[in-house]
Amino acid sequence: MTERPKGKGGKAAAEGGEALDVFRAVVRYLEDGRAVALCTVEETSGSAPREAGAKMAVPDGGRSVGTVGGGILEARIIDRARACLGAGRGETAELVLNESAEGGLPARCGGTVRVRIEVLGAPRRVVIFGAGHVGAATARVARDAGFLPLVLDDRDDLLAPLAAEGLAVLAAGAERAVQAAALREEDCVVVVTRGHAHDERVVGDALRGAATAYVGMIGSKRKVAATHEALVRGGVAPERLAALRAPIGLDIGAETPGELAVCIVGEIIRELRKG
Repeated sequence: MTERPKGKGGKAAAEGGEALDVFRAVVRYLEDGRAVALCTVEETSGSAPREAGAKMAVPDGGRSVGTVGGGILEARIIDRARACLGAGRGETAELVLNESAEGGLPARCGGTVRVRIEVLGAPRRVVIFGAGHVGAATARVARDAGFLPLVLDDRDDLLAPLAAEGLAVLAAGAERAVQAAALREEDCVVVVTRGHAHDERVVGDALRGAATAYVGMIGSKRKVAATHEALVRGGVAPERLAALRAPIGLDIGAETPGELAVCIVGEIIRELRKG
């Protein structure tokens, strides 16, 4: 058994360690693309299970980390935190731990606890299919613009340098790339693979799945027209095809991978800001 630190110094160290665990969990959730509610005990009066400063992280899906007191109090705060995540805004909750008080919780502590719930939105993902020159440049520009890029490719030699830069990568061939990416409604999809057949497969799978915030594909107008025809024959609904941005990116005469990356991220920003 590990002995708990004693005294004020030991208590402070233990509480500091708990807070650090919560903050690490918050970072992990945000990096995974999930929003999280950070719950902090602001003030207590009377008898309460935790003191001011106690923290708990409640993710959008998954288990909470940390504690603000356990029992019915914590269960109620978790419920409030999930409601805040759904609404996209935080609140301050004041709970009375007295079953005889009006609106009080079924508890006998008799104290009052005020908890601040902050909603931390996860960075929007830019899911990039293709780790070539344009895909790699787009990932870097997207990261600098505040997005969370994820690059998928089946070429480990191209993914390794990106991973070394701290970018999220995933090894997957075109035939299973969309499934591996587990696309979400808020994601922005960039298709810049190494070939026409790969692009067509990825775009088709993406458009047949749940709608995403943005889907763009690189290519000439001739290639885009041919891909459209193939996707129609493949059963992609016309309204989904209408959402495809192709050729991808703002038309500013870009030529180099870096310039194309700026065009792509610029178009994504315009789409998100102006709809």
